[in-house]
Amino acid sequence: MTASDLLPRRAVGAVVGIGGMAGSIGGVLFSEVIGQVLQRTGHYWVLFGIGASAYLIAFTIMYVLTPKMTPAKLPA
Repeated sequence: MTASDLLPRRAVGAVVGIGGMAGSIGGVLFSEVIGQVLQRTGHYWVLFGIGASAYLIAFTIMYVLTPKMTPAKLPA
């Protein structure tokens, strides 16, 4: 919903597509991280810590990049 709130109608599809691609690549890379962490530590607590902090980090990044949540103005 954030993309549709902050971007003009003509840019929403492209931005959501790029975000989906980035999420897919992140999922592939995180699978490797999961394997490495479990192989080195043998514990899941590190992975649960990453998962628990991911939303807080994402919220912080969104707040830093768009503190006023004003819509972007793209040139015509």
